[in-house]
Order: sequence, then structure tokens, then C-alpha cells
Amino acid sequence: MSTQKPVILLINGPNLNMLGKRSRTHYGSFTLEQVQSAFKTKADALGVEAQFFQSNDEGRIVTAIQEAMGYAQGIVINAGAHTHYSYAIFDAIELCGLPVMEVHISNIHRREAFRNISVIQPACVGQIYGLGLDSYLVGLEKLCREHIFAKNAISVDDDEKNSEQAMSLGELRDRITSVDAELMQIFNRRMDLAEKIAHLKIASQSAVYDAGREAEVSELAKQRAGKEMASRVDSMMKTMMRISRERQYDILMNSDTQWDLGRDLSRAERSLDFVEKVAYAGTVGSYSEQAATKLFPDKTLMPALSFSAACDMLARKEANVAVLPVENTIAGTVDNVYELIQKHHLYIVLATSIDVDHKLAVLPGTTFSEIKKVTSHPQGLGQCSEIIIENGWQALVSENTAFSAREVAEGNDRTIAAISSVEAARDNGLEILPVQICNADGNRTRFIVVCSDLVITPDADRISTLMHLPHRSGALVSALQVFADRGLNLTAISSRPIPQTPGEYAFFLDFMCPSMGTEALLALYQLSSEMPLVKVLGWYVEKS
Repeated sequence: MSTQKPVILLINGPNLNMLGKRSRTHYGSFTLEQVQSAFKTKADALGVEAQFFQSNDEGRIVTAIQEAMGYAQGIVINAGAHTHYSYAIFDAIELCGLPVMEVHISNIHRREAFRNISVIQPACVGQIYGLGLDSYLVGLEKLCREHIFAKNAISVDDDEKNSEQAMSLGELRDRITSVDAELMQIFNRRMDLAEKIAHLKIASQSAVYDAGREAEVSELAKQRAGKEMASRVDSMMKTMMRISRERQYDILMNSDTQWDLGRDLSRAERSLDFVEKVAYAGTVGSYSEQAATKLFPDKTLMPALSFSAACDMLARKEANVAVLPVENTIAGTVDNVYELIQKHHLYIVLATSIDVDHKLAVLPGTTFSEIKKVTSHPQGLGQCSEIIIENGWQALVSENTAFSAREVAEGNDRTIAAISSVEAARDNGLEILPVQICNADGNRTRFIVVCSDLVITPDADRISTLMHLPHRSGALVSALQVFADRGLNLTAISSRPIPQTPGEYAFFLDFMCPSMGTEALLALYQLSSEMPLVKVLGWYVEKS
């Protein structure tokens, strides 16, 4: 085998000497000199010699192709505008007998109509386009691998294996970069096809998601990949098909007049100025009252005996909104609040978090050693569970931490203490024992404001959703990936069993997105098209 390097001639046609000054949208900011430098570096890595020619004259390009027959083993050509009408260059390529790879910086198939046609393509061994400067490098590598080395009787597989073993990390990464560039070209072609399919589905009113078709595509890909790579290829194809569906949903959403959720969101109220009366669960001094006062300092606050009673006040139009605790940093989610939201068909319109500083409240003069029982809301008991267990106290459940203070005051039993706020203890004439009772420092509870109507204020930046997932493997992962693909930050996830359907669960997911943001709407549109149930529980702002 000859040790002389094969020569590859790079030809650039008219106006390509003006790279860096032409439209950067189509041709980037790099210069012809930078193209040639990168091409030479790539040629050296591939074991070939690069030579260069550029002309604005058709005849000189024809002559350069003819002369290459005497010294070159292949040609990479960007014929510029000559691509679209120069049959003289087509004849020269066909005559020279060398393998010629056609390249273009921009995607000629997505530009002006005249640029969609390449008259020289039938004479070339391939066409690379739309990758910017990388079009030259991918074209060169494809030409060398598929034509130059094979033509010179080099065993590509053996030669490649030996050369790759001797390559540095940087050189191997350069090869991966070239492969990635080819993948991007294929990816763009697939997305183009997905767009065309979307328009056909609009016309036929067909569903985007076709589980049977996607299963066939995945199975075929696994068979082609072989047993060793089957699972990885299956994962790759499922990702590719999900992204293709996302592109189709991008196109379909604006024309879908049957999307009920989107219509509801667009019709939502945009202000909370109507709020005059605020219900909350508890009495004066409760944490719910503190949250209500923080959010609505100038409004009428209306206490209720329980969370459910506060929601009932909305149903009877006695209050405009209700303030409910939804989760705690120590004890987690408040059990029945989400169920109340669904039962009463309520929406979250605002939220905040407050510090929870539980105190051990007792009748005046009571000592720590006298305590045998403690009473509070289940959340309060859970947040102070360690001291309860340590002292062997009996836990008594109350509707609210503030109610527990009142119950101790009215019961006049020195063996019972309340876990409550400072305000509730003082309002009921109780003393506070100087002991730390919370399981951990930094105890905070998050409160939500619920309303019978959907309200999306301009400063809304968080969405709470309810989803029922299909009973198939990977359904939750697929749903979560939609948020990731859209760049939406998932901030909370929890689940509840679905009543009357054992083994199936409802998922509550919160994610961040500006009010009526496009990416959030697209994610909701896709999920509502593919999931048994998707409901927006609220799109709101969380006040600090």
C-alpha cells in the first residue's frame, strides 16, 4: 500500500470568499480562511492532504475540476449559486471520474425555491447541508470513509480500529463531534418529516400519539441494533418519537378548537381585586390566620372549624377565597387538602409560606413533669413527634392547633398540654414552657389560597396540576420528560390512590412557568392529549 497521502481538493464557488461579511443568519460569522484551516486540521486527522481552490468564475471552477484528475483522489465542493444552474460544472464532475462530495453551509432545502434544486447532485456521491462550517468537515470525513479509503484498498475497519487506539482523547472527541454533526443533519430531516405528518393529521383530524406505530418503530430499531444494544436503541427511539410528537403538538395546538383546557385557561380571571372575605381554618392566633393576614391584610377574615368548613363557606358564597395549609417541611403534605380541592372543584390562586414555631402551652403553674397528654392538629403532632415519643405522652387529635389551645384552657386539666402558636396560647390564657418541641429547626408550612373560579394573575409563575397516568410501563417517566423537554422546572410531586380504582394513582405535580407561558401551554396540550386526565389546579404566584 502506498504511503503517499491521498489528496482532497476543496473547491469553493462564487461569493464564498466573502464569508464573514455575508448574511450571518445563513452563513455564520466564520471566514473562508477559517473554513480552510478547519478543513486542513480535519484532513490531517483523517490521513489525507488538503488543497484549496476558490473562484467566482464558472469556467475556472470547471478547469480546476479537470486539473484535479491529475493529482487528487477526491473533491469536496461548495459551488455556491452555480449549484442551482451550472450544467457545465455537472459535466466536469461527471467527466473527471473522481468521487465528489457536495456541501452547503445553510440548509438549501429550507430556503428560497430556486436554492432547493441542485443540478450537480446527480454527479456527486453525496450531499451535506445545513451544518454551518461543520458541513465541510462532515463532507470530508464521509468522502474519505466511504470512497477514498475504500478506493485505495485500505481496510477501513482495521485501519480505523488501529488509528483510534492510537488517538488522543482530544482527537477521539473531534471524531465524536463530526458524528454528532451528521446526527444533527439526520435529526433535522426527521423533524421535517414530523412537521409534514402534523399537517396531514390536522387535515384528517388524527391523533398525534399512535402507540401501535411507535411500538413497531422501536421493535424494528432493536432488531437492527442487535441484542447487545437493543435496550439502548429502544430508549433512543422512544426519546426521538417523543420529541417528534412534541414538534407536532407545537403545530397542532393553535388550530385545535376542541382543546377544552386551553379554552378554560384563556378565559380565566386575571385579578384578585374581587376578594373581600377570606375564610380560614382555625381561630385567632392559628397559623392559618397568620397566613391569611399576611396575604390579605386589609380584608375581612372569617374563621372556620375545619378545612372542610372553610371550603363549604366558598360553596355558600359566604367567602371569596379560603386559606388552607398544604405542606410542611417536617411532616410533609397535609392529608386531605388536595381531596377537598377536587371535591369542591376549587382552584389555587395564591400561595405563601410562614415560619411555624410550635410551643408547649399549659395551664398556668403547670410543670413539665405533670404533662401526660398533648393535643394538636395531626400536622402539629407529627412535627413534634420526637418529644411526644420520648416522654411517652398520649397524643390527642384536635381540628386545629389554635383549637387545641382553647381546649386545654376550657378543660382545666393540668395533665394536658397543647401544641400551638404563641398567639393562640396567649389568647387562651395559657403559659408557654421553655422547651424546644419541634423535631427540627426551620419548620415552615406552605399555605394556598383557593377559589371557586380559576384566576391567573399576570405575575403567576407556578402551575399545580393533577394527572391520571395510563397503566403502562414508563408512563410517569414519559410525562416528567415532557416537562424537561420544554425547559420547565418541576418543583413538587406527590401521589394519591384513585378512589374505586385499586392500584392506580393520581399524581399532583407543580412546575414553574410565567403566566400563560407558551412552553407550559404546549406541555399541557401534549399531556392532555396523551393522558387519561390532566387538570390545572391553579396557575398562581407564591408570595415570599
